[in-house]
Amino acid sequence: MAVRNIAVTDTIEKFRTEFNAMTLNDFGDIANLSGSLTATNLVDAMNETLSVATNTAGFRIEDSSSSQQLIGGGEIFKILGTSNQINAVVSATDTLTLSMPNAVSITTSITAPTVSTGNLSLTNGSITDSSGSIAFGNENLSTTGTFGSGNITSSGNISGVNITGSGTTHTLGTVEISGNTIRSTDSTRININDTFRANTFETQTGLISIDETSGFGRISSSRGDNLLVFNAIPAFQGSSIIFEGATADNFETTISVTDPTADRTITFADESGTVISTGSADAVTEAMMANDAIGQNELKTVVTLQILNSSGTPLKTLYGAGA
Repeated sequence: MAVRNIAVTDTIEKFRTEFNAMTLNDFGDIANLSGSLTATNLVDAMNETLSVATNTAGFRIEDSSSSQQLIGGGEIFKILGTSNQINAVVSATDTLTLSMPNAVSITTSITAPTVSTGNLSLTNGSITDSSGSIAFGNENLSTTGTFGSGNITSSGNISGVNITGSGTTHTLGTVEISGNTIRSTDSTRININDTFRANTFETQTGLISIDETSGFGRISSSRGDNLLVFNAIPAFQGSSIIFEGATADNFETTISVTDPTADRTITFADESGTVISTGSADAVTEAMMANDAIGQNELKTVVTLQILNSSGTPLKTLYGAGA
């Protein structure tokens, strides 16, 4: 487009000629504008063309708040990753790769209907695993809250934990707890490998109890005759057995043995009666003596020997056994 210039001395015809040439050749015929343009004058057409060219050569980006940014031709659109959160890599041809590092740091919170990693899923306050179990390895598991339901299985230790069940029967391993009753589910015996203490030990019906009283260990029977049955020979480690008697007072009977120098056996006869000791006075009666004899005379037969004077009066009478 040539520069057109009207001198001061030029005629009106010169001005007409140059103006017509400028509108015809320099600006062009408006009828020749593209039908895609709506402008009806040169300035608007230029602005409209610039907008079309910009949108064609560049692009716009928009965020969730509808805020837009135009990226024009020749401009650089930068995507920067954040350490420990997102990796951004640009490569040929026209490729943008977004990824997460092996260790992701989230400084605020993450919200999602379900978070899945491998077989593990976290959703609505629940942790599940499609394999059917969740293993914590050798890590310690602690909570200040409550285990609500289900089974607790551990090959390690459960310490410092209060376990409260909402049902009536609970099982820990092969030990079942129902109310105040504890039993084994695979046998009729519960083994305790350490010292077990209780205020009182009782049999199932309370017939026998073991407790302490006045600083002494006590085995008691609830039978009216206070009878205890030993199906084995009781071996007492000490040297004495103390009997309280029918009245619990300050007087007891003690049976003691002298320290044996060999195995000794004392046998009680198969009969009812009273044991006679060296402290028994006038306790042996005639009926307690056997009918043994020296020759033909019974030892328990009382015989007398009298010493008489010359007139036949007894001076002395001697008594003896036998005749």
